[in-house]
Amino acid sequence: MSKSSKHIIFFATVFLLIALIIVYAILHGKMTAVPEGTIGNTPGNLNNHGRFVESDGMVYFSNPYDNNTLYSMKPDGSNIKKLNDMSVEFLNAGGKYLFFYGEPNSSTSGIGSVVSKPGMYKIDKTGNHLSALTKDISRDMVLYGNNIYYQHYTYTAGTTFAKMDISKHESTELLPYMINPSCMYDGSIYYNGMYNDHYLYRFDTAAETETVVWEGDIWNPIYDGNFVYYMDIQNDYRMCRYNISTNTVEILNNERTDFFNVYGNYIFYQVSDPTSPALKRMNTDGTNQITVMGGIFKNINCTSTYTYFQDTLADLPLYRVPTSGDPYVQEFTGARDAMLENLKSK
Repeated sequence: MSKSSKHIIFFATVFLLIALIIVYAILHGKMTAVPEGTIGNTPGNLNNHGRFVESDGMVYFSNPYDNNTLYSMKPDGSNIKKLNDMSVEFLNAGGKYLFFYGEPNSSTSGIGSVVSKPGMYKIDKTGNHLSALTKDISRDMVLYGNNIYYQHYTYTAGTTFAKMDISKHESTELLPYMINPSCMYDGSIYYNGMYNDHYLYRFDTAAETETVVWEGDIWNPIYDGNFVYYMDIQNDYRMCRYNISTNTVEILNNERTDFFNVYGNYIFYQVSDPTSPALKRMNTDGTNQITVMGGIFKNINCTSTYTYFQDTLADLPLYRVPTSGDPYVQEFTGARDAMLENLKSK
């Protein structure tokens, strides 16, 4: 073979490899693409550790009966399946994928160094193709389109506010301090100040700028319609809502609130009365306040069919109550039974 022929073959091979790399990159980008404007979970769920997320007719959840590992089911609680062995929270769904903060546990096996550290992970909704987006600590996160906005912790910088491009696996620091990114609404993140004040702030994800919306004294805002629902710090964390259009405040209850979630026409909220603490439900205008269950509860996560919650002092049992209609509380035994069936099949 002549020297010129060898050169031709060499360069042709190089060009072919480059072309294959480009094609792979394009296809990989398409595989990880999330429809524009997708919001990964509701702000109320994410404020309550994102243990449940509903997407495309399915519910994905962290099962406390099985080390908080990842499961899926239909909204009515049927057809429960285990998807992965990692302990998960801050669940987000977009396109064909789930995104979450995950930690390996004693049952995690078979996927080696992929889950050697806690961090931000991506997985197919079928439970396949787990991959790490970052193995830095990355809690309090929300998916918006092809980006995840999250609290990013490193030993050198502490906790900052950052975004992760899920297609490129590239992280960008946005603010040099921590904010709660859970409340995404119309392309902006709404959050309370955490340092010098507790005003309502807005972070525009397009312009990547921060502005003050209202000089209130608020905690854990949830933007829904024209209203921002929040806990009123100055008045012992009572529930209120602020009308952005009219710049007015409505008091919804006068009880100290620990946690709350807004879903549809309802607010589920935990009141911390020292003599009669309870999980309660009211309409979003503050009417029809009813007790769901006496006790002190956490992780109030809403789906279209059921609202789930747990005792503050113990992860078990996992309770559920219809999100609308009569507040009949029951233990979610389906999650427990699915765990037992999974153990039998091993």
